[in-house]
Amino acid sequence: MEFSKFLNSSSKLNIILIISFSISVNSFILFPNVNNAFYILFHLTLIYIIFYHYHYYLYVVALIYGILFDILLLNNIGAHLITFLSLLIFFLLLRKFLIRLSSYQIIFIYFITLISLLLIEQILSNLIHNYKFNISSFFNFFLISLIIFIPSIFFFTKLDK
Repeated sequence: MEFSKFLNSSSKLNIILIISFSISVNSFILFPNVNNAFYILFHLTLIYIIFYHYHYYLYVVALIYGILFDILLLNNIGAHLITFLSLLIFFLLLRKFLIRLSSYQIIFIYFITLISLLLIEQILSNLIHNYKFNISSFFNFFLISLIIFIPSIFFFTKLDK
């Protein structure tokens, strides 16, 4: 029997969330871009789940992952938690309008959401926790986002089918 028969696409995406979270919070000193790539993959997966598989359990998921990211990466609660819950509310309010968009417009909004989410997290970390805002790390996130965005979208759509 195939493994995919036992799990629906939402469950598979949640497994990707768990794996990408686990790798992104571990510190690979020799390969810091591996952590950054999985950090971005986590955000991509979360946005994809919110947009295409919205359910009320996502508030609990966003709460748990927001707290865990804040504690493990920043040693304080705030930036990720606020950003993830705000993203859920934002997509809930705009869901009627976003569904009417074409596939290219959705992909563009998806990428803009990812970049703005990463930028807002860094700005909130700076404001709340005096975390040093580093423009070079943001450009690193942007470059990694450009590299893994299209393959991850392709992978997610294959999981849904």
